[in-house]
Amino acid sequence: MEKLKFWYKNARPVSLPQSMMPALVAVFMAAQYEDFRWYLALLSVIGIALAHLCFNLFDDYFDYRNAEQGDRTALTRMGFRAMTVKCPPLQDGTVTPSTWLKACLLFGAAACLCGVPVVLIRGVSVLWVVAGVAFLGLFYSAPPLKLGYHGLGELIIGSIFGPGIFIGMSYAAAGELHSSQVLVSIAMGLLVVAILYVHSIMDYAADTKAGKRTLAWLVGCHATIPYPEKKSTREPTEKELESGIQRQYLTLAAILFLPYLLVAYAVLAGTLSNWYFLVFLTLPWSADLFMSMGQFRRNPGYVPPKKKWYGPFQHWDQIKKAGIDWFMLRWLLAQRINMIFSLLCIIAACLQLID
Repeated sequence: MEKLKFWYKNARPVSLPQSMMPALVAVFMAAQYEDFRWYLALLSVIGIALAHLCFNLFDDYFDYRNAEQGDRTALTRMGFRAMTVKCPPLQDGTVTPSTWLKACLLFGAAACLCGVPVVLIRGVSVLWVVAGVAFLGLFYSAPPLKLGYHGLGELIIGSIFGPGIFIGMSYAAAGELHSSQVLVSIAMGLLVVAILYVHSIMDYAADTKAGKRTLAWLVGCHATIPYPEKKSTREPTEKELESGIQRQYLTLAAILFLPYLLVAYAVLAGTLSNWYFLVFLTLPWSADLFMSMGQFRRNPGYVPPKKKWYGPFQHWDQIKKAGIDWFMLRWLLAQRINMIFSLLCIIAACLQLID
C-alpha cells in the first residue's frame, strides 16, 4: 500500500481534474442516449484516470532523460522564476530510471485492463480513439517526436483532454456522439489550453533561455530569438518584441472566450438546451484573468489582489509566504474556470435529462 501511495503521489494526481472533468461531462451528456451504460462509463473514467497518471510518469521520465529538468533547475538558481519542479525521486536517486519506467508500464497496463470490456462491447471504433490519444500522450515528450517540445504542447494537451477524452468517453458510454458534444469538447479543451498557456506566458523568459518551445514562444517573437544551439546574429527589436507580445495576448483572448461562443452557438442552434447558458457564470472570471494577464504584461512584478469571489485556494497562506502568489493566483484562477465551467456543464446535462 505504501508503494502504491508513493507512485500515486509522484504521478502528480493534482492534475487529474484536467482529465476527469471532461470525462464526467461526457458521461452526463451521453446519459440521454438509449444505449448508455453506467458500468462502461465507470470503467472508462477509471481507465482515463490511470492513463493520465501513466502519461504523467512517462512525461517526467522522458523529461529526465532529455535533461530538461536540469536546465530549468539551473535557471532557477540564476533567478529566473521557473515554476516546474518535477520527478524529484529521479533527481535525488531515490528511484532508478528503470524502476520509474516499470511504474509507467504498470499504470498503463491497469488502464488497458479497464478498457478491455469497453472494446469487447463497443467494438474497435473506441480502440482507434484510445490509440490516437495514447500516441499523443506518449510522444508528447518521448523521442523521436517530442511533440511537446516544438511549440504545440499546449494544443496537444488540449486535444487530449478535450475532444480526445470526450469522444472516447461518448462512444464508450453510449456508442454514439452528437455534434453538440464535439463543440463542448472543443470548448473544454481550450480551457485546458488556457491553464497551460497562462503558465507559459508567465514563464516565457525562463522557457526561452532553456530552449523550451511553448505556445507563447510559437505565437511570440520566436523568429528573432535564437535556439540555444545556435548563435544569435542580432537581438529582436522593440517593435518585434511588442508585436510578439500582442500576438500572445490576442491568442489568450481567443482561448479564453471562444468556449463561450461555441456553447452559445450550440444552444442557439438548438443542439444544446438553454441550461448550458449556465457556463456564462464563469465569464467574469475569464475576463478578470485576461485583465490580470494584461497587468502582468505591463508590470511582471505586480501582485494582483485575490478577490473574494474567486473562492478559496488551497494552501494560499503558504503560497503567499513563499512569494509566488503573483504566479499562482493567475494559474489557479485558470484552473478554477475550467473546473466550474465543467461542473456547470454537468448541471446543465442533468437538468436537460429532467426536462
